[in-house]
Amino acid sequence: MSTRMRWERCISLRGMEVTEFAARHLGDSGRKVMLIGGAGFDPRSTQITDMLAQNIKGITALFLREERPGVLQTALRSRADANAEHMAKLVSESDAKVIPVFANDGAVIGGREVAKVVSSLSLASVTDVVVDLSALSKGIAFPLVRCLFESLEQKCASTNIHLMVYEDASLDQTIVEVGCDRPSMMAGFEGAWGLDASRDAARLWLPQLIKRQHPILDRLHRFLAPNDVCPILPFPADNPRLPDELIEEYRDELMSTWSVEPRDIVYAHERDPLDLYRTILRMDRARQRVFREVGGSMTLLSPLGSKVLALGALMAALDRDFPVAYVESIDYDVKPETIEKMEPRGEIVHVWLRGGVGAQ
Repeated sequence: MSTRMRWERCISLRGMEVTEFAARHLGDSGRKVMLIGGAGFDPRSTQITDMLAQNIKGITALFLREERPGVLQTALRSRADANAEHMAKLVSESDAKVIPVFANDGAVIGGREVAKVVSSLSLASVTDVVVDLSALSKGIAFPLVRCLFESLEQKCASTNIHLMVYEDASLDQTIVEVGCDRPSMMAGFEGAWGLDASRDAARLWLPQLIKRQHPILDRLHRFLAPNDVCPILPFPADNPRLPDELIEEYRDELMSTWSVEPRDIVYAHERDPLDLYRTILRMDRARQRVFREVGGSMTLLSPLGSKVLALGALMAALDRDFPVAYVESIDYDVKPETIEKMEPRGEIVHVWLRGGVGAQ
């Protein structure tokens, strides 16, 4: 296995740098840009579409609408409808697809369904694909990016892939996912999970911590039965007390259930996905050396919470084919009045994942 990081010298931009990049590079007359994003209730849904529409002429778009049987709140559906309508006006040449997340029997099918949609796209004349992860759930975003990335790699296409997310940690903490009862591996991110060759591997679990997710973390821990747990905390963070608050909230899990030592906690920059990406790969590389003669090591990821940190976990999973365990959301615990008052106050984070200078 190669120890070289695929995205060791990856280009990543933030804030006004992203707007300038869109205007100068993506807005060039010789480029044909396609946007793929989510049209959901999240107030971040429209931010990147709006920015790109202002700076790029002739952009096309595919907007995905995730359909969950549990999301019954009228306020959430109304907000999603309004966002979808606004985005369609911003990009006249756009299409919308509904992605069913669950089958009638409750099985999670969203990842496979979005892969079918991506596989059917005609990208022959497209120079740049921008994937907006801001309003996409991880169970949809991860398979989408993997399918897109591997499809272009197999075709040896020169198409660039840009990942963008509107970062707002306060919103990530406000919108609480209500998980289903079935922990599983994300579609396309099973890695070596369940294979005989990895049966004796020492399992290291790296869960991102976010407030009020005890049930989901408990289900994942029982599902994975890891030998070691290294929870990921955001630091530096907009709220400098957030790591301490998370440690206090999850004290029982850290001290008793997971048996986490202080040195086992992973700190990752809240606004820099490359920080977490590089940290995960360094940890995995060190463990592979230690456990090489006794069955090897398996790194397991669970990206909860922050979309920016989830982006770093996605890159690590793509690079090393790590298994990604999650619990799909059946609903969201957010008050209607909170939705109406939500105003994004963050900035756009951009990673050039594939193309001319995306991976050196």
